[in-house]
Amino acid sequence: MAPPHGVDGASLIRVQRPTPIAAVAWSPPRAAAALNAARTRWFELAVLAAALAGGGALRFVNLGGVGLNSDEAVYAAQSGSLAHNPHFTSMFPVVRAHPLLMQVALSVFYRHGVPDSAGRYVGAAFGLATIALVYVLGRVLYDGRVGAIAALLLAVMPYHVAISRQILLDGPMTFFATASLVCLALAARTGRGRWLVAAGGCLGLAALSKETAIILLGSAFVFLSVTNRMWRPVRFPLFGAALAIGLALTYPLLTAVAGGSRSGQSYLLWQLSRTPNHSFAFYLTSVTASIGYVLVAVAALGLFLRRPLTWRETLLLSWIVVPVLFFEVWPVKGFSYLLACVPAVAVLAARVLAHAPRTTRPLGGRLVVLAVSVACIVSLLVPAVRGVVRQPTAGLAGAGGTPGGRETGRWIAVNLPADAHLLTIGPSMANLIEYYSGRAANGLSVSPNPLHRNPSYQPVGNADAALRSGRFQYVVWDVYSARRSPTFGDRALTLERRFAGRPVHIERDGGGRKLVVVYRVTATPARRTASAPRVSAASITTSRSTDSPPVRQPNSAVIYVGYGAAVLLALASLAWATPAWRRRRRRTSAGGQ
Repeated sequence: MAPPHGVDGASLIRVQRPTPIAAVAWSPPRAAAALNAARTRWFELAVLAAALAGGGALRFVNLGGVGLNSDEAVYAAQSGSLAHNPHFTSMFPVVRAHPLLMQVALSVFYRHGVPDSAGRYVGAAFGLATIALVYVLGRVLYDGRVGAIAALLLAVMPYHVAISRQILLDGPMTFFATASLVCLALAARTGRGRWLVAAGGCLGLAALSKETAIILLGSAFVFLSVTNRMWRPVRFPLFGAALAIGLALTYPLLTAVAGGSRSGQSYLLWQLSRTPNHSFAFYLTSVTASIGYVLVAVAALGLFLRRPLTWRETLLLSWIVVPVLFFEVWPVKGFSYLLACVPAVAVLAARVLAHAPRTTRPLGGRLVVLAVSVACIVSLLVPAVRGVVRQPTAGLAGAGGTPGGRETGRWIAVNLPADAHLLTIGPSMANLIEYYSGRAANGLSVSPNPLHRNPSYQPVGNADAALRSGRFQYVVWDVYSARRSPTFGDRALTLERRFAGRPVHIERDGGGRKLVVVYRVTATPARRTASAPRVSAASITTSRSTDSPPVRQPNSAVIYVGYGAAVLLALASLAWATPAWRRRRRRTSAGGQ
């Protein structure tokens, strides 16, 4: 039934929000579009809810199932030292190889005792927040459908899940880097140059989480160079770059003011002179497999099939290519180094999965697209769930926990004297022993060359002489370090046999395999015999070695104030770029006048 009209054709009845029945009766095309929009909106909300719920479960469930690994122990102990926890201040310096934004956030949880997995919940929260940001990124660049699917892909991605479940700096760094990417997308879409300044503020916080994020400044300038219209007016990109660099320089400036400049310079020199630790194909094999071969293939195929490329694809490709090329050339290749790229990969893949069903007309083509979408999600979900149920405990540094480290450290804290000194295969187990037990430990594999070792680690120049003099009373063998460094694993066993080692503690996995063995050794080399008496570990009272220099801690108040000011400055740049904030400010000014 048509609505009544007047003489001049004007409608006598105006319906502000027509019901679906009235819309169908009066305007079938508009009603169909409204119904399709409603269905699309419900689809977006359902997928986003599944992404947040599933991503939260994959990141928060069973976080304490495996003890900390070496990197986690160092970052958690830095937080404890920053909070003046006496268990950590004597062994773990606050100023080490990386900035301290994450450690400042964690320090409230490590003020007392020896907390274990509390920091993992903070890392998981950053991971979950990144999923929500990826939805915003996809919505800004394309539409809500792409954003929701991208969030779902990131939520079940094994690479992002594994790193989000650990106390690592890459999770917070990726969150702030993704926020910077959203600001760049808003700047390109709206033409407002203030979003470039906000992007610089977010990128500065990413660099304060982990210094390698400053490489993404190159990605931003590559994008700006390709889309040169965004250089006008030039003050906005220059202010954004200056803000990012200025915030990144907060770390060395604060460490200098707080009294840790010498330590910071030593760590910088070590980072620049480190030897290669993986082959050239490491990222292509190990990291790409964790991201998902099907996901990467879908994202890459979409770039060839859906042409021409727009500024949106240029932005995402710049965000991916520059870091990948840099870390491929850089000798040191870490498992978590490419995490900041995966939000862009997820959006590129979601762009294909979200739009292909609309453009594929034949039913067979749509079924193929649906099958590819299911295969992509399942190929990510299965290994992600497997990683949560059976958490990785050996292999790549940063990919999981260290088997038996927590249990061994806690046993040592209860059963060995406070002045005991232990010799481990490498610094990884030494860090865990010092973290959980507070006993001093040194690694055999630490290089005597200052350019090739972490300044926090002290080398063992002559292990035979050190054992003969009684400097070490225990030798610790662990399967994780032995797999990474078989030569020094065999060396530890040789020393154990040479100095009449006797196992005083053995940590095993569920299958009965040895994970960690603590050997009590004697100062005089001797052949171990079956009749040799067992020495009680609790009866040893040797003096602790004093050859390691005392740990000098910087002024924590300076670090807290400086990092707080940096965060407020970045938030101010975001508020300055937000149109709603500017409108409220104008209304307030007008009301005052």
